[in-house]
Amino acid sequence: MPEHVSSETAVSRREFVAGFAALGAVWMVAGTACARDSGTAAADTRLVHFTPDQAKQVDAISARILPSDGTPGAREAGVLYFIDRTLTTFAKDQAPLFADGLTSLAAATVKAHGTAATFAALAPEQQDALLRSIEETPFFGAFRFATLAGFLSLPKYGGNKDYVGWKFIGQEVGMEHKAPFGWYDRPENQMALLGEVL
Repeated sequence: MPEHVSSETAVSRREFVAGFAALGAVWMVAGTACARDSGTAAADTRLVHFTPDQAKQVDAISARILPSDGTPGAREAGVLYFIDRTLTTFAKDQAPLFADGLTSLAAATVKAHGTAATFAALAPEQQDALLRSIEETPFFGAFRFATLAGFLSLPKYGGNKDYVGWKFIGQEVGMEHKAPFGWYDRPENQMALLGEVL
């Protein structure tokens, strides 16, 4: 598990997620279709890609990447359902990567904790140790990105239930935006960063 999500480190979870959003990783909210859809429909919690057992593992992994530590995390935002949907739609090319990664993680779990062990049933510190062992893999990188994107996407894509992700970073819930669009667009922040207003 990445050290930066721990509340004991110099960079808080809030700073990490806010930084991720500020870098433009919330590509899910772009486009004219987003402007026409308020995203307020009830969350669909049907699985379309993962088996129930896989879903438990995916939910557990995302909950360690973005835990609930006094504020809503991946689980409360429904990140599982975002990842589940994306692997049958615009991220379907990543489905083999996720399948292989989950299989490998299950095997590592059994090797470390016995034949009856599953990642979802392990204690948090055991889960973190296993995630640290795969932290540099393409699977973990893709999974971390999907977790954060699901936390901050429009709810119509399965994650960000009740806009908990947007509320977490201070993003107003609204589909019609007027300048300044974000922190970096505000004149006083441009002046502080660039010495001029663009």
